[in-house]
Amino acid sequence: MARPKSYNVDEVVERVVHAFWQHGYQALGLRELERLTGLNQFAIRTEFGGKEGLYLRALDYYSDQAIRHAMAPMQTGGLPELLKFLRSLVTDGSMTSSPYGCLVVNTGIENARVGSARLEEAAKRYWAALESAFATCLEKAIADKSLPADTEPVITAKGLVSAVMGVHAQNRLAGKTDAGKPLVDLLCAQLTSREFRT
Repeated sequence: MARPKSYNVDEVVERVVHAFWQHGYQALGLRELERLTGLNQFAIRTEFGGKEGLYLRALDYYSDQAIRHAMAPMQTGGLPELLKFLRSLVTDGSMTSSPYGCLVVNTGIENARVGSARLEEAAKRYWAALESAFATCLEKAIADKSLPADTEPVITAKGLVSAVMGVHAQNRLAGKTDAGKPLVDLLCAQLTSREFRT
């Protein structure tokens, strides 16, 4: 008969999200992960498939929280929801603003060295969800005449995703929640300047 687990998997994943977010994937070795999670190396291997598996679980948790909470209003909203999301990237206390940047952006940067296909795929899923949310908002903004009919939602959504990456990279580099504010202000000004005036 198997011994019951002495840990809660969800609690471990939530704790390790913050550790990877703050320190990165490569900086944390197994001993440090043991200390942070309370798990031993055997449990990390068997429960999560090792360090990469643990990181993927953390990345999935982080992505799911952002998609279900931060991106959710954009699934049914228009231009106001898109602008609110962009501003939240540099608003202290927002779930999308952090001096550590974004775990998914950080993953992409680190993975240029690590070269993990699994990490790349997880990051791509997140960016595809954000691009889709942006495109939905833009399409609704065109339909309600908040944006001109010649706005190209797919191209604009792709550009906004790249801009979001830049905002998070600026926040991480400066260690501040609002370092990317000039870029957010520029994006919001560009989007609102295209609104129809009646």
